[in-house]
Amino acid sequence: MFGGGNTATPEVEKTVSTKLAGLVVRARKEVRLTNVVQWVDEELLRLAFWSLRKQAAAGIDGRSYTDYAADLDGNLRELYARLKAGQYRAPLVRRVYIPKANGGQRPLGITTIEDRVVQKAVAWVLAAVFEQDFLDCSHGFRPRRSAHTALHRLREGIMEHRARWVVEVDVVGYFDHVNHEWLRKFLRHRVNDGGLLRLIGKWLNAGVMEGGVVTRTEDGLPQGGPTSPVLSNIYLHYVLDLWFEKRFKRACRGYAELTRYADDFVAVFREQADAERFRGEVEERLGAFGLRVASEKTAVRRFDGNLRGGPKEGKPETFTFLGFIHFWTRARSGKMHVGRKPSGKTRERFLARITDWLKHHRHLWVWEQRDYLAKALRGYYQYFGLQLCAKPLNGVLHRVQQLWMHWLQRRSQRAKRGLSWAAVSSKAWFQLPPARVTQAWVSKPLPCARRMALGSPVREIRTPGSDRGVGRRLPIPTGPGRGLG
Repeated sequence: MFGGGNTATPEVEKTVSTKLAGLVVRARKEVRLTNVVQWVDEELLRLAFWSLRKQAAAGIDGRSYTDYAADLDGNLRELYARLKAGQYRAPLVRRVYIPKANGGQRPLGITTIEDRVVQKAVAWVLAAVFEQDFLDCSHGFRPRRSAHTALHRLREGIMEHRARWVVEVDVVGYFDHVNHEWLRKFLRHRVNDGGLLRLIGKWLNAGVMEGGVVTRTEDGLPQGGPTSPVLSNIYLHYVLDLWFEKRFKRACRGYAELTRYADDFVAVFREQADAERFRGEVEERLGAFGLRVASEKTAVRRFDGNLRGGPKEGKPETFTFLGFIHFWTRARSGKMHVGRKPSGKTRERFLARITDWLKHHRHLWVWEQRDYLAKALRGYYQYFGLQLCAKPLNGVLHRVQQLWMHWLQRRSQRAKRGLSWAAVSSKAWFQLPPARVTQAWVSKPLPCARRMALGSPVREIRTPGSDRGVGRRLPIPTGPGRGLG
């Protein structure tokens, strides 16, 4: 959920960026593009293959990355011939499940290596076109943006405009309820290319194999495919982002800002009336496009740094976004500011993963165990290493050491009797990387130019091309059966 995805953007690889530069120029000038599928050629397919993970799991055909690379030139030549003739068929998707933060399971689709190559190339093409339209409030699976840019933008807007109300919204099973008909309309509005749309339609209609049983659905995007993140962004761009910026925000009496990372988003407001109105209208808006809001997890929070905790006002509430609990705190200078710390759910999920690994690998050499634990902790620090998080990070480090000690003692009866904290704490192999702040910039104001690039709230949202004198009005879909105008 947090961090990178499986859809690389054109800017990630310089070669890809150069190849699609002409498409980017066209996308900036033309309202609707045709003949976009021509960019998915043999060269782009080759670049897509080399961008895949070599350890990627095989699909239903059992073909691995190494198997496909054995005759790469012949495979890509034959694949491109089928794509050019319109004879490519989307394979079935193998479904597996991964644990979620709330204790449930998230379905993940694993397609074949060959299909992943085609999806990656198409994802690059779609990103090159729609990146010119996406708004500043969107941060998921986009170049030069991440969960940390979303957190920075949110904090900067709250403090700079003294936003007092936060609306948390939880969308139930977003990827399972994306309406295919509406998604096709959104794609045609910008990319009116029959070949590309038919190819995307094949992926949308591809069946899912689970336990030997094939099922087909009329709605939803299979999570795990390289095109899923960019198609998800396109869907919410029209359903949520444009509606908020071009319609809802204009009717607000005070400051209002939306921050979205993939399907997770929060909205902050200066006035309570605007927050209450958003809470009611966003559910209706999403429902018109097949999405459902979890009422029990959606709420309006009074997030006011001016509250002093008196008997009438009470303390300001907190809210959770992208794995962090956001709260007001007082700095040493006496000024109030927004602080963040890792949420309990994300911490316990990380520790549960460490426990499971130690349980099944307690037989390994202690230096091998240390390498894995050090790598896991560095990854945890890399994401959660914000200002004011040093104490929670140290707590996680101590818990990991305790878990490691516990499973070392479970290796044998002799280890249980002979190992003690005093005996191992001074050993070189028991030393793990200390907690450290890795993302200090997320809590600091950035220079004006950088703030503009990240879409700071001080910048007015403008339509693509408006700074070049060729801006255009972007239509906002209003619901089923009402067209795109």
